[in-house]
Amino acid sequence: MSFETTSTTIVEVIEREAYAESVLYFSEVPGLAGLVASKDLTGLPTLTARFPIYDKVSSTAIAEGSDFTTNSAVDTSGTVDVTVSEHAVKFTIYDLANDAARDTIAQASGEGGIVGRMAAEATQRRQDADIAALFSAFNSSTGSNTGAITSTLLITAIGQLDIDSIPRSPRVTVLHPFQWRTLIPVFDESNTYGPQGQQVVTSGMVSSNLYGASLFVTANVATATVSGSTVWAGCVMHPSAIALATKGAMPKMEAERDASLRGFEVVATGVWGEAEYRGGATTSGRGGAGVFLYSNSTV
Repeated sequence: MSFETTSTTIVEVIEREAYAESVLYFSEVPGLAGLVASKDLTGLPTLTARFPIYDKVSSTAIAEGSDFTTNSAVDTSGTVDVTVSEHAVKFTIYDLANDAARDTIAQASGEGGIVGRMAAEATQRRQDADIAALFSAFNSSTGSNTGAITSTLLITAIGQLDIDSIPRSPRVTVLHPFQWRTLIPVFDESNTYGPQGQQVVTSGMVSSNLYGASLFVTANVATATVSGSTVWAGCVMHPSAIALATKGAMPKMEAERDASLRGFEVVATGVWGEAEYRGGATTSGRGGAGVFLYSNSTV
């Protein structure tokens, strides 16, 4: 009969609710993906995104009436190709653990929503970690492998972007919470920093920027090794420092009934790939868009 409730319809409900909750999570919680150069390959017959780099050329003075014969090549050999791959997380919701019959749609719907949010959080955490792992490979760097982060180091990193002729807007400073905790006493003096200093006192964060770079604090910033010491691998960068390619929904949710397990399986998949884009050497105007900003992980 067309009005019967079956395991198939419950699977559809779980899948729909899980997907809806995952989309809600991504719309509400920002991640590093919004701070880098990105391309979406959805609907395209390829798994590789191309991020072009055109080497800079020079203009030459020439005398009036002279035939100019110097050729400037359009060099794209520094172009970056990013190949996407799958990242997955799986949940199994057993009937007994769920404490409901197979036709209890409300309960199934609730569980579907919970795993949707869990899947979205896990997917974003992995994607953020993949992006942050590239910070320590930037060609430019400043920091201390034995000491704490300081405002001087932050200013030096931002100043390096100016030296490398990187656009002033947008820029972002990405720090581990340990690093930001160390910097808070520097910026919470309202007599010096006015409203922004008071904002740090009341909220623990700044909503605008520091020295022209927006602040993003995340525990997904990794550690790295510098001269034998473990450091937090933060950065100051322009979005073009890193390339991110994605394909399809983030995450893509699918549910199915497994009768022998007496439960439902929910699988969430995210497809992306990341690579250093303009964060490398400044040769021929290709890089310099990112600065590795590090400090000792225990100081």
